[in-house]
Amino acid sequence: MTAEKIQAVETNTLPYAAGFCWSTGFLMEKFIKSLAKKEIWAAKCPRCGYTYVPPRNRCGQCDAKIEEKDLTKLSGKGILVGFTKAYVQLDASSKFVDLDEPIFIGAVKLDGADSNLFMQIAEIDPQDIKEGIKVQVKWQDQTQGAISDIQYFTHYTG
Repeated sequence: MTAEKIQAVETNTLPYAAGFCWSTGFLMEKFIKSLAKKEIWAAKCPRCGYTYVPPRNRCGQCDAKIEEKDLTKLSGKGILVGFTKAYVQLDASSKFVDLDEPIFIGAVKLDGADSNLFMQIAEIDPQDIKEGIKVQVKWQDQTQGAISDIQYFTHYTG
C-alpha cells in the first residue's frame, strides 16, 4: 500500500458524504464474492453456535474468534421477522429523493442463521406482507460479487 497524504476538510453544510477505504476482512470478502455465484455464506461461532449472516470474524455473543472453517452455506430461504415501508431513498450524492411508489424493507432470518439480513421485499401483494411469511432470495440475472446481486426477497410456499 502506498502512503497517501491526509488532508483535513472543513465544511459548514450538511449532509456531508465522505468516502472511506478499509478492509472488510476475509470472511466478509468471501461473502461478497460468493454472491456472484448466487451463494449466501454465514459464519457459525465454534463456541456458542450463533450463526451470523453476513459473516463476522468475532462472535458478539461469546467473543470467540470465527474463522474460514466456520463458514456454512445457506439456502437463501427464510422468514420475514419484521418490515417497514420506505417512501424515500438516498441518491448517488447522499440526498433523499421521493420514490414514485413506496418499497418494503424487511428483516429476513435465513434458515440456518440467527441474525437478520435487511433487504428489499418485492413481488408480494402489500396486504400479504406480514411477519412470519416464508421468503426466498431473488437474484439479479447478471451477478458481479456485490450486495446488489440480491435483487430482493419474495414470498415462496414450501
